[in-house]
Amino acid sequence: MRSCRNSVLFNKRLSISQKNHNFNELTSTHRISIAPNKTLYMNPENPLHALVAISLMPKLNSGLYYPLIQKCGGIEGYFLEQEKSLNIIYQELNIPPHLFDRQKALQEAQKELDSIDKHNIQICSIEDSQYPSLLRQCEDYPLVFYYKGPSLLQTDRKLLAIVGTRHASSRYQKKVETIIEELSHIDPRIIIVSGLAYGIDASAHRACLKHGLATFAVLGHGLHMIYPASHKKMADHILQSEGMLISEFPCSAKIFPTNFLRRNRIIAGLCHATLIAESAQKGGAMATARFAFSYNREVMALPGRFDDSYSAGCNQLIKENTAALVENSEDIAHLLGIKFTQKHPQPLQLNLFETTSSDQANTIITLLQKHKESTIDDLIHLSNIPQRELLPLLLQLELEKKVFSLPGNRYTLNITN
Repeated sequence: MRSCRNSVLFNKRLSISQKNHNFNELTSTHRISIAPNKTLYMNPENPLHALVAISLMPKLNSGLYYPLIQKCGGIEGYFLEQEKSLNIIYQELNIPPHLFDRQKALQEAQKELDSIDKHNIQICSIEDSQYPSLLRQCEDYPLVFYYKGPSLLQTDRKLLAIVGTRHASSRYQKKVETIIEELSHIDPRIIIVSGLAYGIDASAHRACLKHGLATFAVLGHGLHMIYPASHKKMADHILQSEGMLISEFPCSAKIFPTNFLRRNRIIAGLCHATLIAESAQKGGAMATARFAFSYNREVMALPGRFDDSYSAGCNQLIKENTAALVENSEDIAHLLGIKFTQKHPQPLQLNLFETTSSDQANTIITLLQKHKESTIDDLIHLSNIPQRELLPLLLQLELEKKVFSLPGNRYTLNITN
């Protein structure tokens, strides 16, 4: 793995105008004629120059174009290739000749090199021996990506992605923590991968930090910043706990919604298996599941109530046999191929009708004592409990014979209880 901090020291023969990114004044560069009145400059003193330039060409930064890179003799060779020869290769591979601007990428790469050095960001390419073996198997892997933290990229440890909705219920956030706590006892070497987003992602990272598991956060932007900003401290704790931050995006990349879809393929590609903890039928977690399935990786999902919109995605994945139904950490460990003894940990109880908290149950009982009987809409309004949490709560209270359901979606207390 190449360290940017050590690699960005350029040869002393470079002109002092380098700081202003004036490539015409560099005295230690390769000049390659690529067209009339047009010269491409390649800095041979910095092996990261070409790698960073590739990252600035997002369409090219994909394993789908690795045949092009191979025909040029590697990533650096692509930038050193004469224009005439390159056009012949483009024609052989049915690539439009003006799809990629090598000169612009090399010019912009100098500023990016300064940024990654400033923020202690490291870079990994498909040409590195430590490139993640599982990610390498995906046809659309990034040729180059950035990372922070200790290099755990090439490892024999099991990697599990845990993702889900940003609008996670307290019930499923608790389930994620329980699963991670138990997995930390089953195999303390397991690595949890997620996206540092709100909801399930954040719950997974926090649980890892709490229970001593390493965790990777794959981001949809450059590693010079953290989005959302409120997760900056969490990101710092991940690095302090021997975890990693990973992104294919350079510091100069603008943040677009499509960035997060692209990063989802990396989450799936890095891991042996992906667990969808809670998800609607559309969203990033479902995209991650589809990526994992296309990579022939194990996909798992926690089941939910049929009328819960944020469990609809998980239920759909299970129904169509895209995901295996898992109920506890032992199910997950089994699908990951981890050997363990049955005595540890205790099975996770996945009661689909469990109450989210005793406080919420007491709130409902108090309201029914005051109003004698109430509709579901009234209870939602008076209790501020979301419908997707209130319905299983009412059902549980009914099963416990604490309340009765009446015609018209109305509920009342069981005064004989």
